[in-house]
Amino acid sequence: MFSVLTRGQMPRCVASCVVLSLSIVLFAGCGPRQPVPADTIAPDPHASGDNQCGMHGQVLAKPIRVVVQGPRVPGLLGGKGSRHPVAGCRVTFTIQDADSGAVFPASEATSLVVTTDAAGLASADVRVGHRSGDVNITASVDTAKGAKSVNFRVLAGVELIGADLEGPTGGEVDELGLRLQNRDGSPAAGVDVYFRVEGDGHGATVGDNALVRVVTDADGRAVTSWTLGSRVQQYFVSAEIRDLRPGVPEPERFHARAIEYVAMAIDKRAMVLQLIGGLAIFILGMKWMSAGLRRMADRRLKAILQAMTRNRLTSVGVGAGLTAMVQSSSATTVMTVGFVNAGLLTLTQAIGVVYGANIGTTITAQIIAFKLDVLAYPAIATGLILTAVGRRAWLKALGEAILGFGLLFLGMTTMSDILKPLRHSPEFVSLFKLFDCTPVAGGLVRPGPALMCIFIGTVATCVVQSSSATVGLVLALSGQGLLSFYTAVPLVLGDNIGTTITAVLASLGANRNAKRAAVAHTLFNLFGAAYMYLFLFLPVWDGQPLFLGFIDFITPGDVFASMPENLPRHVANAHTAFNLLNCVFFLPFIPLMTRVCERLVPLTDADRESVLQYLEPRLLDTPTLALQQAVREVSYMLRRAQKSIQDGCLFFREGGRALEEKIASRENIIDRLQQEISTYLVELSQHELAPDESALIPPLIHVVNDAERIGDHSENLVELGHLSRERNRLLSDTALNDIARLQVMLDSQFDCVHRIFERPVPELSRRAEDNETAIHELVGAATDTHVRRLEAGDCDVQAGVIFLDLLAHLERVGDHLINIAERAEMIGNVIALR
Repeated sequence: MFSVLTRGQMPRCVASCVVLSLSIVLFAGCGPRQPVPADTIAPDPHASGDNQCGMHGQVLAKPIRVVVQGPRVPGLLGGKGSRHPVAGCRVTFTIQDADSGAVFPASEATSLVVTTDAAGLASADVRVGHRSGDVNITASVDTAKGAKSVNFRVLAGVELIGADLEGPTGGEVDELGLRLQNRDGSPAAGVDVYFRVEGDGHGATVGDNALVRVVTDADGRAVTSWTLGSRVQQYFVSAEIRDLRPGVPEPERFHARAIEYVAMAIDKRAMVLQLIGGLAIFILGMKWMSAGLRRMADRRLKAILQAMTRNRLTSVGVGAGLTAMVQSSSATTVMTVGFVNAGLLTLTQAIGVVYGANIGTTITAQIIAFKLDVLAYPAIATGLILTAVGRRAWLKALGEAILGFGLLFLGMTTMSDILKPLRHSPEFVSLFKLFDCTPVAGGLVRPGPALMCIFIGTVATCVVQSSSATVGLVLALSGQGLLSFYTAVPLVLGDNIGTTITAVLASLGANRNAKRAAVAHTLFNLFGAAYMYLFLFLPVWDGQPLFLGFIDFITPGDVFASMPENLPRHVANAHTAFNLLNCVFFLPFIPLMTRVCERLVPLTDADRESVLQYLEPRLLDTPTLALQQAVREVSYMLRRAQKSIQDGCLFFREGGRALEEKIASRENIIDRLQQEISTYLVELSQHELAPDESALIPPLIHVVNDAERIGDHSENLVELGHLSRERNRLLSDTALNDIARLQVMLDSQFDCVHRIFERPVPELSRRAEDNETAIHELVGAATDTHVRRLEAGDCDVQAGVIFLDLLAHLERVGDHLINIAERAEMIGNVIALR
C-alpha cells in the first residue's frame, strides 16, 4: 500500500494510522460496562457518618454511608487492578441496640434496606433515641463469598465542643470538651469526664498535664484547654465518660467508649521555607541533570539537526528524544528558538520539534511517579565522585547528570515530606476544596474550579519557569491525598500552558521566525488545553469524563474508588497522554500552524535589515554548535566585505551617490559584525570546549579583524574615486584594465577562501597561494608599466599617484585574504570533524 504513496503523503498516512489506532483504544471502553457482582463493602472515606454525636430524638447531621464495589479487575497494563462500584445492590442497615430507641426515619424501624446508586453508594439517616451513650449500627451486603458487613458507632445525648481543631506548634487550640444531656433533655451535671493525651505528645498537655479530670457543670459542659506539642503532626486526645452520679438509675447513665479528638499542629513559616527549599533543590537537580545530559549530547547535535530536516514526523521524534535526553522541554524549546534565530531550522521544522518536546518532557513526571527516592543519596554520592575525579569531559558531564538526578528526587522527597501533614490540616483541606473539581455523585466536573486550576497551574509554571517542577508538585500533592484526580488533571493542563513562557521570553530578542516558533508553542498548548477542558464534561466512560476514564482504563488501580489507587501514576499518565494526543491531533496541521504564525507575527523592515545571520547567544550552552555558527557568521562577514570591494571598484570607475551610501551602510554592518562576532567568540571561549576547538578562537578573531580591514579598504576606494573626480584626473584605459584584471583575481581569491571554509582540501590551499603570487606579480607589472608611462610623459603625475594608491589598497586586500586562507584551512579541518 505504501509503495504508491508520495514522499509528502507518507507522513499524513502514518499520522492518520496513529490517530485511528488511538481512537480505537480511546473509545473501546465507552460502551456500557457489564454488571458486576458485589464483592466488598466499606465506609465512604469522604463522609462515612461514623462516630457522630447528637442529642436525644435528633436526626444526625450526616447519614451513614457505605460504598459497594465489585471484584478487582486487572488493568490494561497489569498491576493489582481496580474495583468498580456496583449499582443496584441491596444494602441492609441494622441498629444493633434496639433498646436505645434509635431508628431510621425512612422506615421508622431499626432496619432499612437501601439500593446503591451509580457510584455504588448507599446511605441511611439515623435518629438517635432516648438512651444516652453508644448506638451500634451495621451495614451488610450479600456477595458470592457470603454476607459482608461494616460497623458504625454513633452517640446519643452527647455534643462535642471543638471540631476541626488546628493550631501552631506549641500553641493552644480552641476550647476542647463536650456537653451531655439526660434522656429528659435536661443538662447532665456532675458527670466525670477524663481527658487524656494519647501516644507521644511531644510536650502536648490537656489542662496542665497529660491527664485531667473535669466534672460537667450545671449546663452539662466539661471543657478543658489543649496545648499542642512541638512537632508538626496530628495530636490525639481521648475523652472517657464515667457516669457515677448517685441516685441516677443505671439505664439512664451514659455508657460510651472513649471519644477521640484530633488536632493538627502546624508551623506555617517553617513549612513554607522548607517547601521552597525542597522546590529549589528539585529545580537545581533538573538544571544540573539537564546541563549534564546536554553536554553529553553536544557532539551529536549536528546529526540531530540533520535528522530534523527530513519531515515533520522526524522533527517530532527528534524533539521528543532530545527533550527526554536533556530532561527539560524549556531547554529544548529555547534551543529550538535559538536554532531558528540562527537559521539552522525552518519554522515548519521548529514547530515539529516543539510538538515533540511536549511529549519528551512528560518523561520527568513518569520518572517521579516511579518513586525512586531511595536512589537519591546514592545518586548524589556517585555523581559527586564522578564530577570530582573524572578527567574526561563526558565523564564529568555524566557525573553532573547523575548528581542532578539525585538532587531531583531529594527535592521531591523533601516536598512530599513537608506536604504530608497538610492532608490532616482542616485549614489547608478547606483551602484546597475551593478549587476542588470532584463532581458530586452522578454529576459533572465543576467548570469554575477547573478553570481556576488551569489558571493556577499556568501562573505557577510562569513563575518557576519549569513545568517539570510544577507537575512534580502536583504529583506530591496528589500522592498525599490533597488533590483528587479530577483536580490534578486541570492543574497539569495549566502547567503545560505556563511552560510556554520560557520560549516566549527566549524569543524577545530574536528574529521573527524565532518569535513565530514561540507563538506556535503557545498556540499548541493553549488549544490542546482548551479542547481537553471540554472533554472533562463528556461523561461517556462509565459516567466518568472521556479523557479521565481513558487514563483510568490504561493505568493499574482504580483512581475513582472511594480511596483512589495509584493516583500519582494516573496523573503522570494523564500528562503523557495529553501531550501525545495533542501532538497526533495537530501533526497534520503543521503547515496551517506555520501560516497562522506568519500572519500573527509578520516580518518588519527591522527584521530584513538584521545584522547577525547565524549567531545565537542561546547556542553558547552547546559550544560545538555555537562554534560552527560563528564560522558561518565569519564567512557571511567576508562575503559582505567582498561585495564592498566590488562596489568600491565600481564607484571608482562610475561614481554615484546611491552606490556610495550603499558602501557606507555595508561598512557600518561590517564594523558591527566585527564587534558582535568578537564578543561572541570571547564568551564562547569561557565555555567548555575540546582542546582543538578552543585553539580556533584566536584564529577566528584574526580572521574577523582581517575581514573588517578589507571592508575599510572599500572606503579608501571611495575616497580615491572622489579625489580623481575633484582633480579631474581620470585614469587611462590601460590603468583601468589593470584594475579590472586585479579585481577579477581578487574575486577568485575570495571564492577560494569561501570554499576552504566549507571544504578544506590541499588543492584549494595551493590555489590560494598561487592566486596570491599572481596578485603580487600583477601589481608589480602594473606598477612598472605605469612608471614607464610616467617617464614617457603619457600619464599625468597626480593621476599616477591615485593609480598607485589604488593598486596598494587592492594588494593589501589580497594580503588579508591570504592571511584568512591560511587560518581557514585549520578552522575548516576542525569543523569538518564535528
